[in-house]
Amino acid sequence: MNISKPVVLIGFKASGKSTIGRMLAARLNLEYTDTDAIIEGLYTIFEGEQLNCREIYKKRGGDYFRKLELEAVKESLKNNQYSVVSFGGGSLVNAESAGVDFSGAVFVYLKVEKEELFQRIMRDGVPAFFDPANPSASFEKQFAERAPVYERHAHITVENTSCPVEEAVENVITELGKIRTALGAGVQLEPGE
Repeated sequence: MNISKPVVLIGFKASGKSTIGRMLAARLNLEYTDTDAIIEGLYTIFEGEQLNCREIYKKRGGDYFRKLELEAVKESLKNNQYSVVSFGGGSLVNAESAGVDFSGAVFVYLKVEKEELFQRIMRDGVPAFFDPANPSASFEKQFAERAPVYERHAHITVENTSCPVEEAVENVITELGKIRTALGAGVQLEPGE
């Protein structure tokens, strides 16, 4: 399968991007990149200490985190090669507002029903980017802001609410095959269709 563009998994925190991304890359024998890992690496370079994304957000705040996130997105897409990339939940929204050119990517939206998504997110405690006094309201606001952005950019949408991981990977591979066939026939790739 040769699309010759990065396959970028998008969706909310806990939608399965990292797990599916690693498995998809292994199945397709492609390089795998996770923007969260890039963020953590950049933080270590700039600040001289190792923290995970949650800790970075708590320690340095949202503005600082989003700057690292934007750099991570640019880094993950810079070679514009066929690979698998998992964006963090806010990466697409942040990069879109900064005017990043996404024309060299195929976006796969891992969609999870809202109620299930909130339960998954809360399993590890209240995320740093939610108001601890009202995480439900924070989630609702974030969902309303981000879901339309994911849908607008998605070339492929894979329902991942109750789907086993292996099945989700197979669904992505099947849809990528359809895109490859369409591109081979001269069809222009348009998101949101």
